[in-house]
Amino acid sequence: MQLKPNLHLLISCLLTAVCIISINNQAKADDEVRFICASGYDQATNLRFPTTYAWTERGKIAIIRWKYAWFNSQTITPEKRCEQVSSRFQTAYNNQSLAYIANSTVNNQPVICTAKEVDAPCDTILLTLRPQDDPLEILYELKEILRGRATKPIEHSSKQQPVYYKIDIKKFLKTVPVEKE
Repeated sequence: MQLKPNLHLLISCLLTAVCIISINNQAKADDEVRFICASGYDQATNLRFPTTYAWTERGKIAIIRWKYAWFNSQTITPEKRCEQVSSRFQTAYNNQSLAYIANSTVNNQPVICTAKEVDAPCDTILLTLRPQDDPLEILYELKEILRGRATKPIEHSSKQQPVYYKIDIKKFLKTVPVEKE
C-alpha cells in the first residue's frame, strides 16, 4: 500500500528534474550566438542576397551581404562564400578569438582574420579577399559593423602593415539593431 505514495513522489521528483533541466537548456540556448548564412533583403537594389548574420536572442544582425562572385568562379558562388565565412565567424566566436580583427596575408593572399591580442598572429581567418579588394577598407568596414557604428552590412565578397581593431563582440550582439524582413 505504501508503494503508491512513494511512486507518486518519485514521479513528481522526476518531472521536476526534467522541467529544471529543460529551463536551464532553454536559458543556455537563449544566450547562444550562431553565425548563419541566410537570404537577406537589400533595400538599395530591392533584391535578396546571401548574407552572413549573427543570430542572437534579439534577432539576426547582418554582417556581410554577398553580392559579388569570387573571381567570377562558377564553383565558388556567393552562397558558398557566405556559408564558408559564416562558419568561420562561428569558429572565431566559439574559440573566443573575436577580441581583435586584423588584416594579414596568408598564402600570398590578403585576408581578414581574428587575433586574441595586438601583434598576435592570425587565429581564425574570417575571409580571404579578392585582388581588387582593399584590405584596410574591408577591415575598417567590418570594424564599424562589429562596433555597431555602421548602418548596413559590408557589400562584398597588397602587403600592408597589419592594423588591429579591438572588438567587443558581446556589446555588438546586445546593442546593434536586428534586421527585420
